[in-house]
Amino acid sequence: MTTTMADRPYEYPTTDSSEGIRVLHVDDDPDVAELTAVALERENDAFTVVTETDAHAGLDRVREGAIDCIVSDYDMPDLTGLALLEHVREIDPDVPFVLFTAKGSEEIASEAISAGVTDYIQKGPRMDAYTVLANRVENAVDQYRSRQALAESQRRLSRFIDQSPLGTIVYDETFTIRRVNAAAEAITGYEAADLVGGTWLPIVPSEIRRHVAEVERQLLADKGGYHSVNEIVTKAGDRRLCSWHNRVVTDADGTVITIVSQFEDVTERRRQRHELEETNAVLSTLFDTLPVGVLAEDVDRTVLAANERIFELLEMPGSPAEAAGADCEALAATVSDRFADPEAFRTGVDRRIADGEPVEGEEITLADGRTVARSYRPIELPDGRGHLWVYQDVTDRKRHERRLETLSETSQRLMTARTREAVAGIAVAAARDVLDLEANAVHLHDQDRGGLVPVAATDALRELVGDPPTFTEGESIAWRVYETGRALSVDDVREDADVYDPETDVRSEMYLPLGEYGVLIAGSETVEAFEDHDRVLGEILAGNVATALEQVDRTETLREHERELVDKNERLEEFTSVASHDLRNPLNVAQGRLELAMTECDSEHLGAVDRSLARMETLIEDLLTLAREDADVELQPIDLSAVTRRCWQTVETTDATLTVETDRTIRADEGLLRQILENLLANSVEHGGENVRIEIGQLSDAGDGAPDGFYVADDGPGIPEDERERVFEYGFSGTSDGTGFGLAIVEKYANAHGWDVRATASATGGARFEITGVEFLEESPE
Repeated sequence: MTTTMADRPYEYPTTDSSEGIRVLHVDDDPDVAELTAVALERENDAFTVVTETDAHAGLDRVREGAIDCIVSDYDMPDLTGLALLEHVREIDPDVPFVLFTAKGSEEIASEAISAGVTDYIQKGPRMDAYTVLANRVENAVDQYRSRQALAESQRRLSRFIDQSPLGTIVYDETFTIRRVNAAAEAITGYEAADLVGGTWLPIVPSEIRRHVAEVERQLLADKGGYHSVNEIVTKAGDRRLCSWHNRVVTDADGTVITIVSQFEDVTERRRQRHELEETNAVLSTLFDTLPVGVLAEDVDRTVLAANERIFELLEMPGSPAEAAGADCEALAATVSDRFADPEAFRTGVDRRIADGEPVEGEEITLADGRTVARSYRPIELPDGRGHLWVYQDVTDRKRHERRLETLSETSQRLMTARTREAVAGIAVAAARDVLDLEANAVHLHDQDRGGLVPVAATDALRELVGDPPTFTEGESIAWRVYETGRALSVDDVREDADVYDPETDVRSEMYLPLGEYGVLIAGSETVEAFEDHDRVLGEILAGNVATALEQVDRTETLREHERELVDKNERLEEFTSVASHDLRNPLNVAQGRLELAMTECDSEHLGAVDRSLARMETLIEDLLTLAREDADVELQPIDLSAVTRRCWQTVETTDATLTVETDRTIRADEGLLRQILENLLANSVEHGGENVRIEIGQLSDAGDGAPDGFYVADDGPGIPEDERERVFEYGFSGTSDGTGFGLAIVEKYANAHGWDVRATASATGGARFEITGVEFLEESPE
């Protein structure tokens, strides 16, 4: 009797996060609904947002289906958000429902959670709230789809059990029988009603019941699998030999969901095999030295010779000795049902013989799931052409390929992990389940603790060494591998000078560096336990883990940066409030008092005060402009020449002159465009002198000559080359009385349009500002 143990946790089905997500947003304010839809779709390309300002219309949308998540306001005239939730749950009890409202309080939040909302988010004045909303919606939909996928998986499992040709008995966690399929009824002779609700006692011979009870205990303890070949007792009292495959199915927390036993009657197969072994003991040595199955035919397709391996591989009836002289076509007919596609097997043989060309490694799937590679060679015999067939079991090779594919899937899971601990947990599970490295652990470098700290480990490793230690500098093989960054297999750790514990029960270990983050260590109680392919696959996994850890660090850095931006924005709001009220009010008082003083007396100092107060006012206005959050850009057709001349009238131009060399129409926000032009014109007048000449014209790209933007140039002294990038920085000014914010405002509003702006030199050596990425229209508006 052969037994094997395995320990593989139940894997939940996963969903594809790249699928489209259809979101219904219900809000009685149309502007808020539209803004939310635009913001969500901008945050995530997978989102398609439909909006309703009437809650009842929103319910109609839900009834139509195809809604993955509902986002609702709380305070609405017809129904509150929670009342809407109650109606939605009558239609779909599981669809995610997010309450997104400006009316926030602990009472509402508590009521919302009690009502069963998926999430509760308060609206905010900035776009950060929509980023949070988008993330919460995506997470909620992922979880919703995962639950649906799990339910479907359970339905498919139920159909599989019913239709399985193997006898199947399903137990609960107490090993009480809950289900018996038709194949099990046929093998045991019992009807399902005879067994359901009871135990395995009726079908197990008394002499092996203690053994079966031990298997039961071990299955529950290890939560893995068990294979054995045991006799059963049928309802009629007959003994039948069965091959059993037992599996404990657990959830992600290790809780037992069910135990499944599948079995088949191998009595006749075993009897036939035994007879063949006895009858053909001598002849079975033919070709036994070859690791592949071989069969040779003559020109009439009569078997010349065959080895034992091909009989084993294809479970052929008879023996090599009996096959000699037999009709090969008849022999092939007896084994065609061993193949997953018998007809393809037969036609494939005929085609190869007809073609007469050598074929190497043609893969064929057997009915039991194994894969064989078939090769064909014509044989030149004295009386014609014969045929040589070679069959090789490549199941292990295919398994290796599947392990590589599974590693690729694991890398996707690693990329979704949010913490170093989550990455480590996925890594040890993958090393155990994919690479069969049962005893393994991940140690990550911790600067504060000064060593490689164990973060995740398998139960098998803990049983072997207890709690994994922290490895510090210079005292272990692990630290040596961490420093060198090179993978290492140690056949016997006790012989290594850097062994951490010379008395350890671990004999061989494999060390896989995780870049700068740490090492993955796998151990075994036997020496030379690890082969080259273990190391190769392990290095692939380690590389993916290192990349995932790097991404986690990067994500944490981004989150920290986001928190810093929030703090800065709050300080900016405080500054805006002070500048707009606490600074402007006393400034207005000072300007009024100065005006009164100037009517009552004549002093050369009053003019200087007036200029200083004016500069303060300009500085405050510029600072407020920069501090304001970006307004929505409303694009419309604008005559560039006309708007330029209107801006010219608002600038103190002294004796400066303006020439406009374009009559084209562009798409822009008029208010922002006027601010851009006024600041550029004022900059030329301020720095170019009283008689400066200014020109505005269109730019053409270097390709088809189509307009790509416009420029503002002057004949003043220009901008030094080393200062052309700095002129757009906040507070940078080329004059002592400048605010240093005018060109920063130009860049800000140009970027708000999606344009780019750069400073360069004009043809006369003056300053030239080029704004590119501008959309020109074919005709000017009337």
